[in-house]
Amino acid sequence: MKLGKIFKEFIHVVQENPDYIIGLLNENGRIISCSLEEKINETVSIESKDSDHRIYKIVVSNHRYGYLWISGPNQAIDVVGKLLFDSLKTRIQYELNQKSAKGILSIDDKLIKELLNEERSSYRYIEELMAKINFDSSLPRIPIYIVNEEKFDKEEIMGLKCKINDKNTIYSLLNPSNLLIYKSLPKKNEVSTTEYLDDFIQEMIEWGLTDCYYAVGSIQVDIDLYSFSYLNCLWLRENVSLTKDEPVYFEDHLFSYFTTNASRKLTANVFDYYKRKTDQLDVDELIQVVAQLYANDFSVKKTSERLFLHKNTLLYKIKRYEELFNLDIRGSFQGKMMIYGLANFLKSQSRKQVGEK
Repeated sequence: MKLGKIFKEFIHVVQENPDYIIGLLNENGRIISCSLEEKINETVSIESKDSDHRIYKIVVSNHRYGYLWISGPNQAIDVVGKLLFDSLKTRIQYELNQKSAKGILSIDDKLIKELLNEERSSYRYIEELMAKINFDSSLPRIPIYIVNEEKFDKEEIMGLKCKINDKNTIYSLLNPSNLLIYKSLPKKNEVSTTEYLDDFIQEMIEWGLTDCYYAVGSIQVDIDLYSFSYLNCLWLRENVSLTKDEPVYFEDHLFSYFTTNASRKLTANVFDYYKRKTDQLDVDELIQVVAQLYANDFSVKKTSERLFLHKNTLLYKIKRYEELFNLDIRGSFQGKMMIYGLANFLKSQSRKQVGEK
């Protein structure tokens, strides 16, 4: 920390009152910085009892930074001196906190990059990084992937460390628009994990991380699986419709995840019979309708509202699907599974066809 630079900035703040001179003294009483430059290098008696002088020993976080010297009219010098002294200590403490945060964030960043690196050379380096920040590897953690299309403010992100105030929660600004937090979870919690994370994310939004997309991956304890849980976040971003400032949870989309990641050969074998029948339908409409049915727990009323369809129109479409595929979509869990799996299969087929040359 460059105390001289801090004091010069501090001088500019207090120069509105020309009746007072402020200076920074070293341990020998020599003025090393002053609001009146011609006094620099002069010596002031630290034990001075002059009525128009006040000297305060500067000690912040158990470290000595010399003395603050104030000279001016003695009518208000005690009040002015105390205000200036407290203000300077606050400024120094802020710089110390910023320096500490930068150091910790640097370790956080290195640790996360190692955890995401599947080709890491040694666990010893990871252990060394964890030791530096007293990282408890036995705690469960969950990744929160935050996307800001307008790019994050680096200073704001650095201050996030103080806001979170949890040594076991680490984060890294992967690039100007993507922030990854590994949030530690208590081993025992009175509320559900979702409620706990909803509260945490709401705090982040209120703190300033607003107009962002939030994708929450899978809970992991084994550090070897942190990269997998991060990939869950990326899968959400690619496959689920995200809304700003509304967290989306990977565990709410497990069925879709498993069906979309099943091999093409496997799903083709299961859905080949049904796929052939889709020639009689608008496939894009089927995918859209089933996606909304799933999102609304197969409620016809809620789904019709989300699709801006009359309830009877939606019922007609569902009945047609049931007759064409011989499935009980409204009353059978098996029917719901089959139609949802088919829609996801058709969606994945559509993506592959678009990407094929």
